[in-house]
Amino acid sequence: MKIIIPTNDRETIAVHTGRCQEFAFYEKENGKIITKAFIKNPHKHNDEGCCAQHSGEHQHNHKELVELFSKAELLIYYAMGKRLRDELEENHISYQKASSVNIEEILQEFQ
Repeated sequence: MKIIIPTNDRETIAVHTGRCQEFAFYEKENGKIITKAFIKNPHKHNDEGCCAQHSGEHQHNHKELVELFSKAELLIYYAMGKRLRDELEENHISYQKASSVNIEEILQEFQ
């Protein structure tokens, strides 16, 4: 199973999916992690999340995040905005609220 988890410190899940520093990609097989990689958040601009950069009536999409998330079977999140959630549903990307803030504990739930 391929799982993506937003993180800022590689140990805990980031509070806001779109504003995290990077995404942790894990592939689990038979209960063991067989691959692990970290990808910088392509939606982040400089030191602020994309959502913090836009103001007023400017509408933005999450195309780069949707593309990234489509490479996994499941996105685990702590919190995310409604627009991102809507775009995930439109693109048939599975997501699930985290049961813990600790990434190791989250990963133990999945085979």
